[in-house]
Amino acid sequence: MPNEKLVFAQSVEALFVRSLGPRIMREERLRLREAGLDLSEPLRPAYLLEQWKTFLRAAASAVFPTNSCEAAHFALGEHLVQGYRQTAVGRASMSLISHMGPRGTLERISHNFRAGNNFNEARVEELKDRSATLWLKDVAADNPFFSAGFLTETLRGAGALDIRVEPIAFEESSATFRLAWALGARRPASGPHAAI
Repeated sequence: MPNEKLVFAQSVEALFVRSLGPRIMREERLRLREAGLDLSEPLRPAYLLEQWKTFLRAAASAVFPTNSCEAAHFALGEHLVQGYRQTAVGRASMSLISHMGPRGTLERISHNFRAGNNFNEARVEELKDRSATLWLKDVAADNPFFSAGFLTETLRGAGALDIRVEPIAFEESSATFRLAWALGARRPASGPHAAI
């Protein structure tokens, strides 16, 4: 259906195969399979947003059982970016972002979010030298901390240090974030710590 909210396979691969794959044990794999994600088979081209949210809930409790819901979702957002770094498309994208720096990365953030799904929009409402306010149409999770983790890891890859990403408003599926950072040295785009 054309109006369905879909999360693309590259996002599922980045988080559940590349980043978390070795950490998801048999019982959690069964729970994911029941929710529609069979990690023993090729990924579908896309998954419904509600399925994706179910996958996130299962992974949050399985991989980060001692964390609060917010901390677990934040970590999942970071892991999504870390897994994306391991894909061919991700390496190319991250090479570009590592050269753009935090400000340049935020100026094209809407493109970054839309690469993983068919429904999201992002808008930078205020951009200063080392801070920004960003609105996100859909956090693609049960709470905004998943996107806060994604944003934090993205800024880290763009050369930012001392990053703070704070959800300041959350209504239905949209959220507004306050971001602040210090500038660090830009890292090369290759190697195990290649940046997004």
